[in-house]
Amino acid sequence: MVDVVFLLIIFFMVSTTFITLESGLPVDLPQAQSAQAQPSDLPTVTVTRESRVFLAGAEVEPADLVVLLQEAMQASGQTTVVLRADETVAHGFVVEIMDLIRTAGAQRIAIATGG
Repeated sequence: MVDVVFLLIIFFMVSTTFITLESGLPVDLPQAQSAQAQPSDLPTVTVTRESRVFLAGAEVEPADLVVLLQEAMQASGQTTVVLRADETVAHGFVVEIMDLIRTAGAQRIAIATGG
């Protein structure tokens, strides 16, 4: 019995390390039938339903996004940025964020979906 409890404790301890801050943000991604799950280490920008912007899990002001994203892309050596936007956020705001991402020097923007 003690072995079972010990294994359960280890299981929950290990499984909590797989939860990342990006996936822990409350975002309802739009659904897509052709979506393919691909884990990545790309810089990630998240927009919540309250139009709050996060870069790598830390909240940032849209005005500061360009500089911070340039630093993140330079550190990772990546030119692709993942955009996770809640499906209820105004389209205009998401386009603004996409424009800021392109201004930061991103070559490609990958739109995350919940398919």
